[in-house]
Amino acid sequence: MNDVGEKIRLQRLTKKYSQEYMAFMLEISQAAYSKIERSETELTLRRVYEIAEILEISPFTLMPPPKHGTAIVLAWRKTMVKLRRFWRNNFKDRLNERKAAYHSSQGH
Repeated sequence: MNDVGEKIRLQRLTKKYSQEYMAFMLEISQAAYSKIERSETELTLRRVYEIAEILEISPFTLMPPPKHGTAIVLAWRKTMVKLRRFWRNNFKDRLNERKAAYHSSQGH
């Protein structure tokens, strides 16, 4: 399976998260999130990383296999490591705040 949207959908269902929850966490509408799962929206690397964080999985899980040689894969992995450090330093707290806000808005 190479379709990123389908991979996201399957991971979301595995976690038993609703599209509404995912949309809330990404600060987008449910309709916009639905387009992500249907692969009607081109995803940025940053958005893939945000989705992976919400789903608590590696962003590599969502990526299609490389079409070319291993040098590209190595460069990709180095980039992902840098992005992970950046994400953890800048966005983890915001993600936790959104989770708490979602659960409090749902009366949990």
